[in-house]
Amino acid sequence: MKRDVRRIGVAISAVVLTFVLLASTGCSGVQELSDVLGSARTSATATSRDVALEKGVAEQAPYGSSGAAPAEGVADQGVSAPTIAGPLVIKNKTMRIEVKAVQKAVEEIRALATEHGGSITALNVATDDEQPIYRPEAVDYGDGAALRGWVTVRVPVDKFEAFVADVSGIGTVKNQSESAEDVTQQHVDLKARLDNLRAEEKRLRDFFAAAKNVNEMLAVERELARVRGEIESLDAQVQYLERQAAMATVTVELTEPKPVIRPQGESWGFLDAITTGFRGAAATIKILIVLALTLLPLVVLGAALYYLVRSIIRRRRARKAQAASASDASAGSVR
Repeated sequence: MKRDVRRIGVAISAVVLTFVLLASTGCSGVQELSDVLGSARTSATATSRDVALEKGVAEQAPYGSSGAAPAEGVADQGVSAPTIAGPLVIKNKTMRIEVKAVQKAVEEIRALATEHGGSITALNVATDDEQPIYRPEAVDYGDGAALRGWVTVRVPVDKFEAFVADVSGIGTVKNQSESAEDVTQQHVDLKARLDNLRAEEKRLRDFFAAAKNVNEMLAVERELARVRGEIESLDAQVQYLERQAAMATVTVELTEPKPVIRPQGESWGFLDAITTGFRGAAATIKILIVLALTLLPLVVLGAALYYLVRSIIRRRRARKAQAASASDASAGSVR
């Protein structure tokens, strides 16, 4: 009996010891994976610092140079610093030009934009009351009224100066302003972080291939999803900055000269006064006619009601008179 109890106790102890060993092995594996991922992040942070330093050197290089060689730490990590040909500058220019005909000037700007490899991104033509009237058909706009136009053009940055010079020749430049935003440092930082994340993604893929159990694979997969999301976000920001710097924005406001009012001369204005008087009289008659025609249905209805009520009253009076005469006649016969 005692031997059976001992055997059962030994079996239970063996099972418990087996579970403890398995749990400790799994925890040590997950802890080892966490240590590996932590070391990967630390290595990636060091790489980011090296890349940022290398980008700073490349930013100071003259326009057209290929930049300095990558730092030794970056080469050891397998991350190559991107080459910067020059500073990234976003150019914007605003111009106000007085032209003889806004419609013709718009077509000239459209042709110049196509000639310089650009495109029109916004267009509006309006009269003085700011009502848009622009249509693509070849018609006269505004019926002789002065027009105003706003045209926004995007042109390659290397054609910027030539395009501005050609646009200035379509009329008289009344006002112009130019701004330039240097985004080189922002671009350098984003590229450094992007290269760093790509290197980290490569290491995580190696860890995923070397994973020994499901827990390790899930942990690496979560890290890969996070890193991939950051890579896509940074890549979109880098491409946006590069597109903005590659194309300059030129906004042109077009105006037409105001019409010249000629003097009336030495006339006393009697003829104009007579004409104005006749026009006023005609306008008054017109108003009276409109008012009369508007009130005519009401007048007809009122007249009909008046005659109806009048006839009813007359009938009642006639009946009363007949009744009174009949009563008088009966009273006379009694006497």
